[in-house]
Amino acid sequence: MSTQTLSWQAREFKHYPKNLGWYITFIAISILVVAFFVIIQNDIFAAVSLALLALLMLFFSRHKPEIVKIELNSKGLKFDNIFYPYKQLKYFWTVHNERHKTVNFATSAMVNNVVILELEDQDPDKVRTFLLQYLPEHESTEETPAQRFMHRFRF
Repeated sequence: MSTQTLSWQAREFKHYPKNLGWYITFIAISILVVAFFVIIQNDIFAAVSLALLALLMLFFSRHKPEIVKIELNSKGLKFDNIFYPYKQLKYFWTVHNERHKTVNFATSAMVNNVVILELEDQDPDKVRTFLLQYLPEHESTEETPAQRFMHRFRF
């Protein structure tokens, strides 16, 4: 007989502290990219879109993660107040390396089709064994491109 519920608390996402140099570099690169589209490409729409994107990224870079409760049970995955029944999840994979310790899920949603949960102190093998009762495991144990990007640029 297996455990019917597995739960833990974790940060919403991995947070990287940013210093003044990170912000100066980000703003400088953003200005150069926007200037390129205005001056060289003469594409005001792209320049305005990228400037807005940079402002959004700057805003979200300051957001600190909250601690949320994560629960896996026989019906699905509960992340804070969001519930994903297993029928909406295609498969899962765990990532456990020096940069990330997460369990990732591919969902059937058209947008936001990957859910990434931090494992914190939770044992990845225990989570994997529990999930194998309900979902197939993807052969990959690699970070998503978004995780690699976020780690690389400490976002």
